[in-house]
Amino acid sequence: MLELNSLRISYQNETIVKGVSLKVRRGETVILMGPNGSGKSTLASALAGNPQYEITAGTIEIDNEDVTGLAPNERAEKGLFLAFQNPVSVPGVSLTKLLREISPEAEKQPGEFIRKLRQFAKELNFAESLLIRGLNDGFSGGEKKKIEMVQAYFLAKKYVVFDEIDTGLDVDALKKIADLINELKADRKGVLIITHYHRLVEFLDVDKVLVMNGGKIVKEGGKSLVKEIENKGYGHFV
Repeated sequence: MLELNSLRISYQNETIVKGVSLKVRRGETVILMGPNGSGKSTLASALAGNPQYEITAGTIEIDNEDVTGLAPNERAEKGLFLAFQNPVSVPGVSLTKLLREISPEAEKQPGEFIRKLRQFAKELNFAESLLIRGLNDGFSGGEKKKIEMVQAYFLAKKYVVFDEIDTGLDVDALKKIADLINELKADRKGVLIITHYHRLVEFLDVDKVLVMNGGKIVKEGGKSLVKEIENKGYGHFV
């Protein structure tokens, strides 16, 4: 289980996240929604181990092991994968090269690996040339999100956090992204999806919805809570 216990997180000496606790079990999809500025992406960055975000109180646990003090690569080795909101460009390394280096599937079944990559390009509607270009180098916002999804598919071990994976995507791409996320869940990955839109959630097999506002979790419910948010807005939850 991925467990956050009373996390307080600061950025540039300002407390952004104010005592957040949540749990994501293997084979479970949890949605974290909230308006811009509510602390969602700060939470994701701290989860990944970004040193700009200081955890001033609380703990992060993966399968009952405290990983709060671990470096990003050590957290990844424990099973945590983060799909970034704003993926950085890596001009000298292609997606294919990256996955060949670190994906067990690519090493064991290279032919099947390449076939899957090409299938993803077709189903997610991006050019196969993106598979061999520098990672995210000159990619559009939507292309970056699709490439993040492909990386999650191959690299997520136990728990995967998607930080606004739905931005910049048309409805066809959203449906395919949702299908792949549902596959991760079926494969017993724990999934935490951070978003402030309801569109993606409609296509997902959701176990729990959390609302974050003002740096705190202010509401918890099932998938029907998304409809309530859509009808009443985030200002209703304080």
